[in-house]
Amino acid sequence: MVKRWIAAAAFAATVTTASAQAQCPDLGDGQKAKLAEYVVRKYRLAAGMQLDVSPVSAVGDTCYRKLKFSSRNPDRPFEMDLIASPDFRFLTRELLDSRVDPLAPAGEQPLSAAALQGLTQGTFPSLGPKSAPVTLTLFSDFECPYCAQMANGLMKDIVPQQGDRVRVLFRNFPLEMHPWARPAAEAAACAARQGDRYFWSLHDFFFDRQKEIKPDILRSKVDEQAARWSGFDVAKFDTCIEKKEAAAQVDQDLALGKEAGVSGTPTLFVNGQRIIGFKPEQIRTLIRQMGDSQAQAAAGAAQGQKN
Repeated sequence: MVKRWIAAAAFAATVTTASAQAQCPDLGDGQKAKLAEYVVRKYRLAAGMQLDVSPVSAVGDTCYRKLKFSSRNPDRPFEMDLIASPDFRFLTRELLDSRVDPLAPAGEQPLSAAALQGLTQGTFPSLGPKSAPVTLTLFSDFECPYCAQMANGLMKDIVPQQGDRVRVLFRNFPLEMHPWARPAAEAAACAARQGDRYFWSLHDFFFDRQKEIKPDILRSKVDEQAARWSGFDVAKFDTCIEKKEAAAQVDQDLALGKEAGVSGTPTLFVNGQRIIGFKPEQIRTLIRQMGDSQAQAAAGAAQGQKN
C-alpha cells in the first residue's frame, strides 16, 4: 500500500509539474534574438557575433528555465548557461531554492518526483534484468579518472557478485573540462543504438585505455574497436557519429543529471539514493539492504494474496 501511495504521489507530482509548465510563456524566435543581443552587449562580445539560444531545462516545477547561449562561429567560441525569469526580463547565473537546506550535504538533498522517475526512464544502455530489486543509475565521464576507478570496481567486482539482484543504467555526463569526453559519449551512444553489448564494449575500452587516448586519435581508436564487432553496421555507426545523431541523447542525460543534483562524476544512484564518488562498502551495503527490503516486501505481498 505504501509503495502504491509513493508511486501515485510521484506520478501526480510529475503530472502537476508538466501541467504547470505547459502554461509557461513560449520562448519564440523574437525573444531569443533579444536575449542573444543582450548577452552580446552585456559580456562585451565581438561586434556582429551571433549566438544561438536553446532551452536546456525547466527549473523544478516553475516557469524559470535554463538557457544555453552559444556562438555560431567556431572561430569565436563562447558558451554560457543562464537562467531566465518566466517573463524573460531577468537573466541570472544561479537560483537559490529556499526550501532546500543549504547546510545539508549535496548527497542528502531529496530528489524531486520528476527527477526520481527520470532516473529509470528514457533511452540508455543497461546491464541486468529489469526485474532486479536494485537499480544502479550511474552518471559518468569517459575521461574522468575517478570514473575509471568506479567502472573497474563496480562493473568488474561489485556487480558480477550480485547476479540478478542488480540492474545498471548508464547515463553520459561528460564534463566540459575534458576535451574528448563529449565526443566519446556521443560515439558510445551511437554504438548503443545497435545493441547494449556494443556500448559496454566501448565503455570498457575507454576506461581501460583512458590514459592512452587523446582527442586527435579518439576517432581512429573508436573505429578500430567497431571493426572488431560481429554483426555491427560500421557505416551506420560512422553516419551517426558524423551527423551527431546522438548529441540530443547526451544532452538529455546531462539535463537529467543536473535536475538530479549531479555536479561531478562519478555520481551513482542506488534505487534513487545518491552516492558521490566510488565508495564500494557503502554501495555493497545499500545493495544488500535494498535488495533484502524488496524481497521482504514481495514476500509480504504474496502472503497477503494467499490470505
